[in-house]
Amino acid sequence: MKTHLKNFSLTTKIALSLLAITTIFSACKKDWNNDPIEAAGIGFVHASPGTAALDFVLDNQKIGSFTYTNDRGYYAAYPGNRVIGVAKKDSLRYLTSGTGTLKQGVFYSAFVVDTLKSTKILLVEDDLKAPDADKAKVRFINLSPGSTALDLAVEGNATALFTAKAFKEFTPFASINPSESYTFQVKEAGSATVKATLPAIKIEKGKIYTIWAKGLSSKTDSTKFGLAVMTNK
Repeated sequence: MKTHLKNFSLTTKIALSLLAITTIFSACKKDWNNDPIEAAGIGFVHASPGTAALDFVLDNQKIGSFTYTNDRGYYAAYPGNRVIGVAKKDSLRYLTSGTGTLKQGVFYSAFVVDTLKSTKILLVEDDLKAPDADKAKVRFINLSPGSTALDLAVEGNATALFTAKAFKEFTPFASINPSESYTFQVKEAGSATVKATLPAIKIEKGKIYTIWAKGLSSKTDSTKFGLAVMTNK
């Protein structure tokens, strides 16, 4: 039976919690066993600087088109081994693909990373358990091709939030106090020199965020080195 993926919540960027992801798919099986299957959740993020719009593909089915730094929330997917890939928009040829194992009730982010000639898929498990009371959660991912290891800090704080993350490395989610206006800073590991900032970012109680280093240090256009943020939940 052909199954179409369902978008969980794109416009609000609110991911369903592990309890709320009880959206159930009935699978047609050879033995006619109609036991429900709990979905996994997968989101797609275009993080390949200098690469035009891409089609994300799951098991040879197009999910949607994405431009650089664009994410569109989570989609439902059957658990198990899935083929995850990207193609140039409206093309039938993969730029890159790989197999990821999706677990029931678990959320993932699939980042397309590196430059056009070297694109890869980085599949990261997303811990969407609620933050501690009166807290938010944040993590950091270094998706800047060719960068040195990086630290992520908050302006005015002497201690970095996360340290020494090389390209494609990521941290667990960590608790952070809410704020109406944080300025995040990215620095070379162990350095006090700020390479880029992400100013005036509102971090809300109960929400979960990913901050990622993007772009190329050698560029000054829209693909230049910097920081981006997305709301996982």
